[in-house]
Amino acid sequence: MTDRILAAVRSVDPDPVKFVVNTHWHFDHTGGNENLGKRGAVIVAHDNVRTRMTAGQFVAAANTQVPPAPGVALPVVTFTDGVTLHLNGDDIHVEHVANGHTDGDSLVHWRRANVLHTGDTFVREGYPFIDISSGGSIDGLIAAATRGLTFVDAGTRVIPGHGEVGRRADYVAYRAMLIDVRARVAAGIAARRSKAQIVAGKPVARYPRPEGFISADKFVEAVYDSLRSPPKPVAPHRH
Repeated sequence: MTDRILAAVRSVDPDPVKFVVNTHWHFDHTGGNENLGKRGAVIVAHDNVRTRMTAGQFVAAANTQVPPAPGVALPVVTFTDGVTLHLNGDDIHVEHVANGHTDGDSLVHWRRANVLHTGDTFVREGYPFIDISSGGSIDGLIAAATRGLTFVDAGTRVIPGHGEVGRRADYVAYRAMLIDVRARVAAGIAARRSKAQIVAGKPVARYPRPEGFISADKFVEAVYDSLRSPPKPVAPHRH
């Protein structure tokens, strides 16, 4: 989709793209890195994004092996906690939120424009994907939404990783859903119900959503698995 993305950018500003921020490592969010890197763009991401892209990854939930990325596709500027870009008259704050969708998630906040891009820590199509094989967890996902809401007021445009642009009310409702589903799954675990029994109880039935990559049952399974197995830190790649 690189050509379509660049055409959309040119409709706003004819200048070349100089920076690309990856909100996490997944291929649907980094697949344009190689094309844009070859055009001279500087790719910016959390440390763990470069680590996982360098090594290649197996996404267990999708049963997919992702090969290592070519060098030109790798982030050349990485950070641990965050970084701010001062561009086009705005301060664009990029902040890491840990172990939510993955272990390399970042929120991107345009302070003057009042826009927040959440990556896949917030979605409006289907249910959230907790990529446990990449260090994701339900608790981290809730923490990411909690942190994201501190940047959001009634006028903020909230760009999700998938789905239509939202507003604060959409983000608040999403966070409430995460908290409620976590509580219901945790109660099932405490009552010694099996994963299959908890899924059969349909703890997300009250939260119908547009169809997406992750079904209601797969979301509940991931919540269960993340509560039973807390995320482990990724081994750093020396670069």
